[in-house]
Amino acid sequence: MPNAGELLQRIRKEKEKAAKVSGKKLKQVKPFTENELEDLNRLPSEWNWVKIGDLTLGVEYGTSAKSKESGDVAVLRMGNIQNGRFDWSNLVYSRDKIEIEKYLLRRDDVLFNRTNSPELVGKTAVYKGERPAIFAGYLIRINQLPELVVADYLNYFLNCHIAKVHGNSVKTDGVNQSNINGEKLGNYPFPLCSLSEQQAIVQEIETRLSICDKIEQDIETNLEKAEALRQSILKKSI
Repeated sequence: MPNAGELLQRIRKEKEKAAKVSGKKLKQVKPFTENELEDLNRLPSEWNWVKIGDLTLGVEYGTSAKSKESGDVAVLRMGNIQNGRFDWSNLVYSRDKIEIEKYLLRRDDVLFNRTNSPELVGKTAVYKGERPAIFAGYLIRINQLPELVVADYLNYFLNCHIAKVHGNSVKTDGVNQSNINGEKLGNYPFPLCSLSEQQAIVQEIETRLSICDKIEQDIETNLEKAEALRQSILKKSI
């Protein structure tokens, strides 16, 4: 991994290349101050703290058009993000071809929940192309550059304790609602390492999550067996 100066130069080049292809203008991201870096957790020597805004050409708010009970394409809302994944139940839909073209999700898009209750604001999930979908206005598409960051690594980080603590420090609180806008999201600190390291971290996390899912499933099965046995004993005692 290059040093901080070399890394920022590489990021700048990747963004310039992506901006040229997309026709978008680059938005400057204010670098961390020395004091801000000192307040962040210590990273391995070849890793660097950058801002999420360094890794994207710009975040994007979802559609504000009213959804329907039926339609051509599903509209993902904040309630469809559950535990870092998309829950495809309780969907609404859109038939608006202009909205669909503008907000159609691409595989590995990371969506960030910008407005929700104080404990749920900032949750994220990765779209894996399960079915055609667009995203609603309380969600933000991060548009991260795949040359710099693995979507699942970004998702797991944004759902971890460090990101939640930062989110709590910058969120704006209203009546029963909190908000983290696109500008604040772009200033989130992000621990950048090589793509191969990111992929290895994702694999390790998912291996452990699979073990947890198996344990949870075994517990539920055993509870069901225990309840069935309890009912059988009660039936025999009557």
